[in-house]
Amino acid sequence: MFNTLYVRVVVTFILVVVISLTAAFYITFSFYQERVLSELEGEMIQAGKGIIQLQKTMGQENLEGYLAGISTITFNIALYSEDGEVKVFGRNTDEPMAAPSDVQKVLNGGVYRVESTEKRLLKNVTIGLPFQVEEERYALFLKPRIMDRIDIIKEALITVLTYVLIIGSLLYLVAAFLLVNPIKKLTALTTNIAKGDFQQIKSIKRKDEIGELGRSFNRMTSELMKLETMRKEFISNVSHDLQSPLTSIRGFAVALKENEFSKEQQDHYLTIIQKESERLAKLSENLLKLSVLENKESLLEKENFRLDQQIRQVFLSHQPQWLEKKLELNLEDVNKVEITADQLQLEQVWHNLLTNSIKYSNTGGKIKVEVKEIQKKVQVIFSDTGIGIPEKDLPYIFDRFFKVDKARVRSGQGSGLGLAIVKKIIDLHKGEISIKSEHGVGTSIQIVLPK
Repeated sequence: MFNTLYVRVVVTFILVVVISLTAAFYITFSFYQERVLSELEGEMIQAGKGIIQLQKTMGQENLEGYLAGISTITFNIALYSEDGEVKVFGRNTDEPMAAPSDVQKVLNGGVYRVESTEKRLLKNVTIGLPFQVEEERYALFLKPRIMDRIDIIKEALITVLTYVLIIGSLLYLVAAFLLVNPIKKLTALTTNIAKGDFQQIKSIKRKDEIGELGRSFNRMTSELMKLETMRKEFISNVSHDLQSPLTSIRGFAVALKENEFSKEQQDHYLTIIQKESERLAKLSENLLKLSVLENKESLLEKENFRLDQQIRQVFLSHQPQWLEKKLELNLEDVNKVEITADQLQLEQVWHNLLTNSIKYSNTGGKIKVEVKEIQKKVQVIFSDTGIGIPEKDLPYIFDRFFKVDKARVRSGQGSGLGLAIVKKIIDLHKGEISIKSEHGVGTSIQIVLPK
């Protein structure tokens, strides 16, 4: 029962309110009680002294009549004589106003304050004053009648606080339900997500933290839907890219086994099988490469090296390819730059970018590379005059298996993993990569790396 957030919130609220109200009541009551009692003591002492002065002029009988009158308005009064006689004026109670020992102390002279020893919240204070008529001593005790009313006020305060607690608790039950109910809905939707149902919360109107939690939940479900879509596309693309070369290899292998071909035809079919096998090997290599890159940043083995020399060396290694297509290279703006990075990983980046530029450039096209240092960063720009990329495809160009020309899937030209690998390597180096392209004009890829 106490494991639910709703019950915990309500119980916590009630405990806090009870403790707060109780502490506030006792602290406030104690503070004002001292002030009230202090003022009452002063008033009673002055009143007692006035009564004693009046008895000298009014006489004993008139004094008793005066005491009887004043007791109906302000004080309960008790007059103790030396021989033990007691006359009470005002509200008559069974409880004596003073103990015999207190009476004797007052008869002996001096103002005396008597505090009740009864265990109660409100203290009862009685003032005793001595005076003498002719040769007889008297003790005059006064007790404020307002003390009887303060008990009623105390009970009223306790009643009010009790009702505040009850009504506040009922209202908080409703408020807690409204607070917890959206969280319960989120819990139910989270359970559905585990089952593959990416349902979102509808019509979130709240502006508080619960509303923000709901909006964050919707953003999370949107991202999970995208990831699920990507996962399905990934499986579909991998299956397709694996199935296509495997089908070719199996088909030509069966043909070679069951039929007799000339040496020229056999060589042709074996060449196709070899290329499809290399394509499978390359696909597996790229998948493994991408998987390794997505593990941890600690995979980077950084060292200081000349970036310009590395790029020139990559171009030399691809010389047969760009010479075959009679491409014009421009490396004049590759300036001398040193960088601290993972040399092997960046070399993979330049290989992939150059391979794409060569592959999708027309015969006689141009490829240009710029390398320069800007403040504490290095900027590298690969530009070509190739076939370009349609604007609608640019947002997806770094996604796995994405291919602008879907026909290339069938023709065996690439796996769609090259730019995904490039993007991951640049991200691991805390760099930035952007692409600009115009269909039929060319493509420019800009990379910015921390030096």
